[in-house]
Amino acid sequence: MPAAPLKDVSIIVAAYNALEYSKACLQAIRDYTPPGYELLLINNGSTDGTKEFFEQIPGAQVINNEKNRGFAGGYNQGIDAASTRHMVLLNNDCIVSHNWLSNMLACSESEPGIGIVGPRGNRIPGRQRLEREFKDMDELYAFTATFNQPDSSRWFPVSSLSGFCFLLKREVVEKAGFFDEAFGAGTHEDADYCVRTRLAGFKLYCAGDVFVYHFSHRTFIANNIDLQRLYQYNKYLFNRKWSPQSHKEE
Repeated sequence: MPAAPLKDVSIIVAAYNALEYSKACLQAIRDYTPPGYELLLINNGSTDGTKEFFEQIPGAQVINNEKNRGFAGGYNQGIDAASTRHMVLLNNDCIVSHNWLSNMLACSESEPGIGIVGPRGNRIPGRQRLEREFKDMDELYAFTATFNQPDSSRWFPVSSLSGFCFLLKREVVEKAGFFDEAFGAGTHEDADYCVRTRLAGFKLYCAGDVFVYHFSHRTFIANNIDLQRLYQYNKYLFNRKWSPQSHKEE
């Protein structure tokens, strides 16, 4: 099955400060994505010039929040505002490159039952992880020029995906709903959504012919958020929500 046309794709990027990473992320999108996609930018209460930077990007739809609504809240706004069937939720500390979107779309469209697709990436958990570091962007792009060649034999099903880069179909949202904003600033909302997506009858796939570089946790670092404390609390929320005891009456 051919990949969906880019006019049916929205790229959604949310940011809470960490402006230098947003600039690099959006430059990479411009450099390595053919025109036609819808671009939605969520400013989660930034105070470092992110608002002004987002508003000067031609063609972008910008949503400004007075306070940080976190990963779940910000991306929920983007999903709600998107006019397309396919939506990419991309962390602002990611660098995309060669064929990234076309390869992920081809994987997504290869089976009707695939609901979410993610790429390979560094500094993430699970089977998607491919730990690579590069001395500069030229070295990264030299790697992806070869690695990101279309190859369906490298696609594989997974039980969960890291939310650093999600390609999501609208029918998943229609059945599974939006992200759970109880997870606040972030962590575990992606794992929670993967559980709900599978319960809604969809498959999760890794497009193993795509590598997206992930700086990781730059929003937490830029805003002095206690990541360990947040992680442990959200892990508690996730386990409470999905433990066998919580479903014993079902």
